[in-house]
Amino acid sequence: MDLEELRKVNARCIHCRACQYAYSGEPDKEGENEEYTGMLQGCPAGIYYGWEGYFNSGKQWMARAFLNGELPASKELLEITEACTTCAMCETQCPNYIDTVAVTEALRAAIIESGVEPLDKHKGMGDRVDKEEMRNPYGEPREDRTKWFSGEIDKPGTKVAFYVGCTASYRQQKIAETTASILTKLGIDFTVLSDEVCCGSPILRSGRRDVFRKVMKENLELFKDYDLLIYSCAGCYKTFRNDYPEMSGEPLPFKVIHTVELINQYLQEGKLKLDKPYGKKVTWHDPCHSIRHIGLAIEKKILAESDNWLLDSRRAEKAKLEHYEIPRQVLGAIPGLEFKEMYRIKGDSFCCGAGGGVKAQFSDFAIATSKERLKEAASTGAEVVMTSCPFCVTNLDDGINALKAEEEETGKDLSEVGSKLQVVELLELLDEML
Repeated sequence: MDLEELRKVNARCIHCRACQYAYSGEPDKEGENEEYTGMLQGCPAGIYYGWEGYFNSGKQWMARAFLNGELPASKELLEITEACTTCAMCETQCPNYIDTVAVTEALRAAIIESGVEPLDKHKGMGDRVDKEEMRNPYGEPREDRTKWFSGEIDKPGTKVAFYVGCTASYRQQKIAETTASILTKLGIDFTVLSDEVCCGSPILRSGRRDVFRKVMKENLELFKDYDLLIYSCAGCYKTFRNDYPEMSGEPLPFKVIHTVELINQYLQEGKLKLDKPYGKKVTWHDPCHSIRHIGLAIEKKILAESDNWLLDSRRAEKAKLEHYEIPRQVLGAIPGLEFKEMYRIKGDSFCCGAGGGVKAQFSDFAIATSKERLKEAASTGAEVVMTSCPFCVTNLDDGINALKAEEEETGKDLSEVGSKLQVVELLELLDEML
C-alpha cells in the first residue's frame, strides 16, 4: 500500500508510546537481574539517537503531518525515516494493531517519489539491483550468483527450488552450501536457478519501489511453475511470503518455507532425529524477518478473516506464539545443548541492527545495536549466540569484532558484554548433525 492508502491505519496512532518498549504491557515482568527486568526500551533507533522522531511514535506522527501537507518532503525527513531497522518491535507492542512498519516504509517511498534523492548508500544499492548485469545490492556479476553450488543448476523436472538470496550467494556462501547439503541429506529433489535475482527486500525497505517491483515481477515469473520454494535467508523469506502478495495484489503461485521450519516439520513428524551431542551453552537470537514478521502476518491473517475479534484475537495470539516456538523446538531436539534464553525474546526480541537498509547507510548505528544485543546474550552466561539469518550472522559477528578491537585498544576485558561469544548459524550446526 502507498502512504495515502494507509491514512486510516496511521490515524489509529494515539501517541501512547507503548511502541517504544519491549514488554510494554508487562511492567512487572521479572528477569534474571535488575538490568533485564520489567519494560525495556525496544526500539533500536530510538535507543541510539534518543530523539522522539526516531522512535516509531514520532514516525507515525511525521507520517500524519506529511499526509496532511504540514511537513514537506526533505532530505532531513528522509534521513530520520530511513534510520529504522523496520524490525517491527513497535508493531508487536501496539495496542491498536497498527501496521507500523508498513507506514514507515510507505513514508520513505513517498518522500523519494516526491523528488528527494535516495540516501547515497541506498541509491547505490538500488542502482546495482536495477542493473540487469548485476541484480544484486553487492554489485557482483550476475553470472557468479551460483558459483558456490556443486549440484545441477536449473535441473529439469523438479518442483522444488532453493531460493538462495544475495547475501548467501555472494557473502555468506557457507550458509548456502549448508542449506543445499541439508536438503540433499533429507532426500529432497530440488534445484537452484541461474536466473534468480535479488528478492528486493533492501530496496523495498529503503523506498525504491520502482526497482522492487521490477525484481519481484522477474522472480514471480521465474518460479511460477514450482510447487515449493525453500529459504535460508530470513529477509528473502519474509519478502516473498509477506510483501510479494501485498505489493502484487495476487497470492503466491507457490508455497514457501524457511529451512528451519522444514527441519522442525521433519522432527515433529518423526522423520528425523538428531543424535550427535552439542555440549555448549546456547542462547537464541530471533531474526526479525523470519520470526516476528511472520508471526505478526499469521496474526493479521486470522484477524482479517474474523467476524469477532474478541474471540479470534486469542486464537491469533496462540497461532503467532506457536510460530515463535519453532526454532526453540529444533534447539530442544539437539542432545547436550544447554539452552539459555535472553530477556527480550520472540515477539519482544531485540533486533541485531542490520535490517531496513541500516547496515548499509548507518553502519555505526548497526554496530551499536549489535553490541546491545550481544550484551544481552552475554548476560545469560551462554557461549554461543545461535540464529538463522545471513544478515544477523554478519552483523552480530561485526559487533563481536568491534568489541575485540575495543579490548585491544583499551586493554579492558569486555567478555561480560559479549566479546568472547561465538555466533553460529543454526543450519550449519544441523548440517553437521545430519
